Amino acid sequence: MSIARSAYEPNVWSVAPREAIAQEPPQPERYRRVLLWVIALAVLGFGSLMTLVTAALPSIAADLNTTTTTAAWVLTGLMLAMAVGTPAGGKLGDIYGHRNTFILGLVGMSVTMFANYWVWNIGAFIAVRVLFGISGALLMPSGMALLMHAFGGEQRAKAVGWFQFAMTGAPTIGVVAGGPLLDLLGWRSIFLVFGLIGVLATLLSLVVVKPIPKGPRVSIDWQGALLLASATLLVLLAITRIPGISRSGSSVITDIPTIAMIGVSLGLYCSFVVWERRVPSPLLDVRLFTKPTFALPLGSAACSQFAYMGAFVVIPSVLQGPYGYSVGAAALLMVPRPGVFALASPLGGALVTKLGMRTPMVVGSTAMIGSMLAFAYGSGPVNFGLTFIMVGLVLSGVSAGIGSPAYQTMVANSVEDADLGIANGMNQTVMWMGMILGIQSMLAFAGTELTPTRLRATFVFAASVAAVGYMAPIFAAGQRNQD
Repeated sequence: MSIARSAYEPNVWSVAPREAIAQEPPQPERYRRVLLWVIALAVLGFGSLMTLVTAALPSIAADLNTTTTTAAWVLTGLMLAMAVGTPAGGKLGDIYGHRNTFILGLVGMSVTMFANYWVWNIGAFIAVRVLFGISGALLMPSGMALLMHAFGGEQRAKAVGWFQFAMTGAPTIGVVAGGPLLDLLGWRSIFLVFGLIGVLATLLSLVVVKPIPKGPRVSIDWQGALLLASATLLVLLAITRIPGISRSGSSVITDIPTIAMIGVSLGLYCSFVVWERRVPSPLLDVRLFTKPTFALPLGSAACSQFAYMGAFVVIPSVLQGPYGYSVGAAALLMVPRPGVFALASPLGGALVTKLGMRTPMVVGSTAMIGSMLAFAYGSGPVNFGLTFIMVGLVLSGVSAGIGSPAYQTMVANSVEDADLGIANGMNQTVMWMGMILGIQSMLAFAGTELTPTRLRATFVFAASVAAVGYMAPIFAAGQRNQD
């Protein structure tokens, strides 16, 4: 059975049985509305804490007696868990039931949010955040599958659109409410607040959420996940060493630990590719990368996310350093990015339908480059510097909202329906990898001094990476969204 692909479809993080979803009639309107609110409440803490922790990163580093670059592992560790765990989480939902997996992930997220209040050093904080990411990898795909099933096969695009709005809109509300609490109660208190919200969402889920049909029992590629995670971890560790090497006056190319980590990571990546070509149910189907219409939009979107998240981690330090804003004020100043992202996402989907994929991708890449250049100008408290930072945040949201549906639609349209589930999983994994590398690379590039010259170079570097995003519209676009 062929199912129409929508502009939003590749945000489906589950590998749920699509035929079962398509054949089931939609649930009553009241249930769909209530389910949407419960899911929005469930993801509120995840998205809000991403922004609030980013804004509080300098304070967290000072409180736990570490550097901002090391403290950034509370973000990259979480994202690495999401990158390798999301495909497995979707499969677990298929096997054991998406309602059960959704609630298990929600319980895990709530418990780890409370645990973050009592962390005693940066190592414990990173470990708990990794567990938080694993819980999110269980919750997100199953939440999407539950919503898709509730809306029925004919309204799948509408379901995914609402899910994306909940993922971006709810955190905007959370940041507005949580920003002042950062100043009043400190960063630890935020985890208690959202932990209580998680408990409320769990109780509501137990009452509201209905089970949906399970999928076939398929094997989960744990070895592939381990190889990918290990290889990426070594790359991130190598990147983290670069600032210290530069400060010591040594050369990166002669630093034996760095060279060793890069060499071992390359070997692990090669082993991962070999393993994925042999295993019956791979974590990522590497053969799909031979298709330009699949590989180029994935690479372009990852480059955009590199700049998007990398800059989003650096900007709070700029606001709290050179500009002298408090943690809470910096968090509130960051609101335009997720807010504009939420508002622009429906427009991005509509543009794909009306104009095809090339124009939204060009607009998305151009907006991201403009965002980085605006940040570069606003790196120091010069005339209208803060205005340029706000413009940069808005352009980042525009880029993600307008460009993402086009990149993701091209990925979905480049594969058969039978491969749609694993293609969506690969899409999310590559996106998370781009975010992870962006955070660590840009923090390493910016260093600890945060001089205007160094910051400008960092954002120009990010703009050059974002410019690689033109690959997809130049070499792989030209086709329209098809049913």
